[in-house]
Amino acid sequence: MASEEQDPFVQERLESLHNVDTELVSILNHASLALSSLTSMKRNASDKEELEKIKQEFAREIDGFYKNLEQSTIGLKKEIKILDERIGKTDANGITMSPITISKKATWAGSEKLKSELDHIDSLLD
Repeated sequence: MASEEQDPFVQERLESLHNVDTELVSILNHASLALSSLTSMKRNASDKEELEKIKQEFAREIDGFYKNLEQSTIGLKKEIKILDERIGKTDANGITMSPITISKKATWAGSEKLKSELDHIDSLLD
């Protein structure tokens, strides 16, 4: 199978989205480690020295979580902006990106589900 060279625009988009994907995986990793720290805090509540180490680890993971969240959000916004700017324009290869139309279906389902969940919570509180 012959290897075709990617359009530079497409290659840049793929690389950028790969970086965003990596940031999203890091977010999940930081969240997992932060939750693990919380369970360790509960187990080591009597050991003050160990508890302090765990609190520092938790703070580090939360900090990493928010940093990766910020970076991935910025990256996704940049990609959306780049694609929005490209809609309706023809590139050097003669390719024109058309806008997409998304039709929402069953929008009532979300409000029905919310109502049923709130009713369930109310019944539990009674």
